[in-house]
Amino acid sequence: MFSSMIKKIFFLSLFLLVVFACKKTDDSIDKKYEYFGLTKGYFVEYDVTYMFHDSLLQKHDTIHYQLKTLVGDTIIDNIGRVARKFHRFERKNSSLPWEETDIWTAIIVDDRAELVEENQRKVKLVFMPTLEKVWDINAFNNSGKTDAYYSSIDAERTINTLNFKNTLTVEEEDFKTLIETRKKYEIYAKNVGLISKYYKDLEFKFGSTKPIKGEEYYYNVSNYGIE
Repeated sequence: MFSSMIKKIFFLSLFLLVVFACKKTDDSIDKKYEYFGLTKGYFVEYDVTYMFHDSLLQKHDTIHYQLKTLVGDTIIDNIGRVARKFHRFERKNSSLPWEETDIWTAIIVDDRAELVEENQRKVKLVFMPTLEKVWDINAFNNSGKTDAYYSSIDAERTINTLNFKNTLTVEEEDFKTLIETRKKYEIYAKNVGLISKYYKDLEFKFGSTKPIKGEEYYYNVSNYGIE
């Protein structure tokens, strides 16, 4: 009986040792959550160019403005999780005050970075980032499947004279024919978040390089920090 008890204690100790060893190893892995910074008070400012094309309306408009995002307090999101408020502000130029336009929510959960924008829950990043990972950005909304993948990880990059030692690029779409072009990608910097966005969805007449319909968005970081 005594021998049996010793064996039980031995195997229990061995089991606990394995469990704690695995937990320690898992906790020590850098999953790079910092690419989707959610520190309260953290802000990022962007120079934005928006282009709208509609030949039927005889419009080819270009608008320049500035955008600011700010991580706010915690909030219960639309499916009951503790997320962060994600404030968005706009202004035409730096001489004008910021005006708040939206409050979205952001969260990191189950190794996913999610942003609920305009009531659409999108998976912006998955962790830890690897070149082999592929995920559906619209897995939790009705916008249609859009597979994304990382085309670069931990790359150094300079935008608007701002240098970032570690960035990753998320490719969302890259499709081109003689009558249609769709190209979308986002760039994130470690300890900052989104620093650049490229969105192009255009239609053309066959053989023409001038779009007849569609939209273009270009975001580039101009400032960031804690306020």
